[in-house]
Amino acid sequence: MQTLVLAVVATLFFVTTAVSSHGAPLKAFVAEFSVSGSANKEDLKTSLQGILASRLNPAQAQLVENADKAELLVIGSYALFGRMFSLDVLLKNGATGTLSKVFEQGEGQDDLLPAMGRLSQKIERELARRLPTVTIAATTAAPAPAVAAPASPSASAPAASGYVVKESAPPGSWASAPLNGIFTGIALGRTLPSGERELFVAGDHAVRYYLQGTDLKLMAEATVASPAKVLAIDAADLDRDGTPELYVTVMDRESLSSRVYQPDKNALLLIADHQPWFFRGIGDALHDRTIYAQGMTTGGDYDHGVAELVKLGNRFETKHALKLPAGATIHNFLPFRDKTGAERIALLNEDGYLTIHGTDGSELWKSSDKFGGSEAHFKIESLQRLRSSGDQFRWTFLEQRLFLLPKGLLLVPRNEGTFSVGNSRSFNKHSLHALQWNGTMLKEAWHTRQSPSYLADYAYDRSRNEVILLELVQRPGLFASGKSAISVNAVE
Repeated sequence: MQTLVLAVVATLFFVTTAVSSHGAPLKAFVAEFSVSGSANKEDLKTSLQGILASRLNPAQAQLVENADKAELLVIGSYALFGRMFSLDVLLKNGATGTLSKVFEQGEGQDDLLPAMGRLSQKIERELARRLPTVTIAATTAAPAPAVAAPASPSASAPAASGYVVKESAPPGSWASAPLNGIFTGIALGRTLPSGERELFVAGDHAVRYYLQGTDLKLMAEATVASPAKVLAIDAADLDRDGTPELYVTVMDRESLSSRVYQPDKNALLLIADHQPWFFRGIGDALHDRTIYAQGMTTGGDYDHGVAELVKLGNRFETKHALKLPAGATIHNFLPFRDKTGAERIALLNEDGYLTIHGTDGSELWKSSDKFGGSEAHFKIESLQRLRSSGDQFRWTFLEQRLFLLPKGLLLVPRNEGTFSVGNSRSFNKHSLHALQWNGTMLKEAWHTRQSPSYLADYAYDRSRNEVILLELVQRPGLFASGKSAISVNAVE
């Protein structure tokens, strides 16, 4: 049953909202759920409480920690009858004493996520009907004065121009059913004449080819045998033949042995193996996306220089080495032009701070807040590290991608969670931030609500103006392999 509940946290992005002058959000307290029919009652009580609290519309309900401070009590119950489940919520207005009930039911694990989506919409409609003084207006978040102090997602603010990640199609954004296993990388392929979109997903030992339409259809899978491990996946059409290639970064023991695949109907064809580079793609459209490559030293350091990858038949080589700032690697930079046309480089350093550099490498600005955050890593045995820290391995984490949106907005993710001792990382919530370089600093244009999952990877589809998210929605355990999910959200 815990699998069912944790699968619900495959996240849906919400429109950032503002409240009109006619009313303000009610102070709301969400009580622990009552649970029946399940063996994991105690875990479910708090899990369901947190899930529902995270999905309440902040323009209608402002969360408080104590029931005695609340104007609205939200009391939920979960009942399981065989494969059927029922979600029931009682809404009690503390000021008027009025009661409202909403419920949703479903069958089986695959229907739990849609049922929760339907339930949250019913709660929103019921609150709007019962509390007519609260008028909801979709708008963008007010720009924060700087990246160091982003606006609170629940704060009332005047409308501002910009982009907002919101539900892509009613009644909610598209989301896949949970995928069994942990997947760490995603790449975007073509949009086919049928309207279906190619998505390529990678786990530690597998590469999958999906078509995403009304549902997610698995077309092909290629495996990577242990001890080799997939670190990342990217897609591009370097030879401009209309068919994408998949650039899969693979670490075999302590050396790079990357691969290149090509989708062919219901198969993934291996066209190159044992490539000595890390890969990362930069650029929006498949046909003009650049794949960059960087090698690795025997000691586990990034080798000198990032260069463009060139496809010559089924052979590959590098050219046009880039001049990058100190600390830049293939996994943490993005070149862009500011409003004057000057070339700039955005860099997400190993400590999580975002910096802007000139082409001469000079640092023009540094954030006071941390961004990024990734659990993807490789490790190399190191006697020096063993002597200095007691850890026999040197750990290197691959940083999150940066994307350019229309009007020069820089899209940056932020994972948050628990950092344990040493290199053990565990993230459990994320958000996306759109930042604008004004020539002096990055200022926030908007950000999404925090979502209760680890964002493993994501892609941006400029043709549809959508972000495609790959999220970890259930951690692996002693008797569970973990679960991932893919969702699509429009950027408006």
